[in-house]
Amino acid sequence: MLGENLVKILTLRVIPRRGKNSRKGFTLIEIMIAIFLIGVALVGALAFFNSSLTSNFDAKNELIAAGLAQEGAELVRNLADYKKLHDGATWSDLTNASTGFPACSRIDYQSLTSHGCQNAAIDEICFSGNGRYFQCPPSGTGVGMQRTLSITCEDSNNNPTNCNTPINVKNLIIVSRVIWNDRTTTATDRLYENNY
Repeated sequence: MLGENLVKILTLRVIPRRGKNSRKGFTLIEIMIAIFLIGVALVGALAFFNSSLTSNFDAKNELIAAGLAQEGAELVRNLADYKKLHDGATWSDLTNASTGFPACSRIDYQSLTSHGCQNAAIDEICFSGNGRYFQCPPSGTGVGMQRTLSITCEDSNNNPTNCNTPINVKNLIIVSRVIWNDRTTTATDRLYENNY
């Protein structure tokens, strides 16, 4: 009998009593902690997405600026080729500081039509309705970028020389700079004197 009672006691299940304070659920503190943890997670996720969007925007602008800088250098090369091949201009004509390229600080795709460039301080970049970038007066319609060209002359030893003495000029150094958001993207090209 003692053994049977011992087995009954050992196998007896304890059933908790249900009283006033035994309700199941979340307390106010547990809910506040859960809301805080979810809020921290959401703030972190939003900060990540904001950082990602900013990086994408900067990468897009860097790519546009690099293309515009390279375009400036390429347009000078195209104009030099046009003037030499079509107009029969000599290297001395091209490197004359008063009429040639050292006086060229502003150029865009429209320069291919006029076959010239300008020495002007207006260098803001605008985006046209036909999907092209061009240089325009500062009017607030620009894309937040400015492009300027500087062209210097070198002698046969690649030393800087005065562009006013075309006989000594053997190379033109074209530096196209695009300034945006306090950053500068630069493309450099070199034109050599050659006979076509």
